[in-house]
Amino acid sequence: MADNTFYIEIFRFYSKCLTFPYEELRLELQHIFRQLEIYNQSEIDEQLTGNTLDVINYLQGEDVSAIQAEYTRMFTHDEGTAPVVSMLFTDYGNIGQTERILDEMYENLVDVSYDESPDSVPNMLEYYSLLAETDIENEALKVFNTIIVPFCKQLNTHTTLSFYKEVAKGLNELAEFFGE
Repeated sequence: MADNTFYIEIFRFYSKCLTFPYEELRLELQHIFRQLEIYNQSEIDEQLTGNTLDVINYLQGEDVSAIQAEYTRMFTHDEGTAPVVSMLFTDYGNIGQTERILDEMYENLVDVSYDESPDSVPNMLEYYSLLAETDIENEALKVFNTIIVPFCKQLNTHTTLSFYKEVAKGLNELAEFFGE
């Protein structure tokens, strides 16, 4: 089996991008980027790595408080209203597929962050990084694009910051890779 460290790291990169922004996020993303540079093994890997660099560059151009405000505006909701962009992967794709992924996350004892809902996109990305550790051809990875593409479309449509537009673009290209 080939070394899948690249895919483990790229899923973790985007998972961190979709958590509530904090001061050290820039440093953590830069560290993951350096790992991606080391482990990329193909032209596609290099392109996906380039997308992560674009994300970092846009992150560096923004004030953390502006990113926090945008995160809050898009992903949180007031009582009785839905968020502008749902962070729940169960709101995208086929219900059976998303429920199966959630069940598999629990069965595989994925370290679910309860800062977010268990069925949040960042938790799903962490699950995919776990899958990549063992089998990059896992059937669940093929479902990735059916969930992430509509999420990215919503994110790109509703964000006002280039940082989140670049996150959507990079995730969308990653989804295209797994959709092939």
